[in-house]
Amino acid sequence: MPPGAPAVSVVLDGLAANETALTSFRATGTVVLEIPEVEATQISRESTLYFRYPNQLYVIGRRYGTRVIELTYAKDAFLLEFPTRREYCLRLATESFNTLTSADIVREMFTPEPWESLPEDLARLSDYDEATQTATIEIWTRDPRLRLKRLLLAQGAPWVILESQLLDKQGRVIAHTLKNDYHEQESIRYPTRIETLFPGEDAWMRFTMRRVDVNAPVEDNAFDVIGKAEALERRGFHRVDIFAGEGPDIEDLTAGS
Repeated sequence: MPPGAPAVSVVLDGLAANETALTSFRATGTVVLEIPEVEATQISRESTLYFRYPNQLYVIGRRYGTRVIELTYAKDAFLLEFPTRREYCLRLATESFNTLTSADIVREMFTPEPWESLPEDLARLSDYDEATQTATIEIWTRDPRLRLKRLLLAQGAPWVILESQLLDKQGRVIAHTLKNDYHEQESIRYPTRIETLFPGEDAWMRFTMRRVDVNAPVEDNAFDVIGKAEALERRGFHRVDIFAGEGPDIEDLTAGS
């Protein structure tokens, strides 16, 4: 173990204590989203984000007060709405993405591992920089053979995640997350800037949050993907598959910005 390095259990316990204390949050800020058929799009500086532990996310993107895009991830379902176009895209658990599920995508951004239940023999501290107090941690899994699952860069104490790379069975990076500009509220540390690249999905997201209310109550219907989709159908919205080239063009979404 490098000189001055903490035990890996100390780092994992610190991450677990912080993440499990954050049951939800409500935030305002800027969201930049890139997905296959909707190129890099700034969803305005008027965006609102709702998150509930461990894998539920709802984002409202406004431009000049008008909702132009809404994004809901809940467990293994995904809903993307284009209110001004009266269109929506729905993906359910049985319609997974190329390399990740909807739940995986949200977890990678906010709660990548169940730190409190992660077996210590599957975590290894491989490097430590005493000057910056950063630790590089390898997370292994039996799949069924032992393989490297994740590379993590943490900083502490108190411990927070600066960088996380999720690997597939071939050792390829399928999710790469950077977190910085940490703030503290109610003894909970949270990043105000989160950027995640999903190479296998040709997708990229960046959240820059200006005002965050930790553990703010969030209504269940915020994450009700099926209920929302049924309501859109009743209102006459048209279902499209943006992953098949349908849906609005980038020019339509950014018009007037």
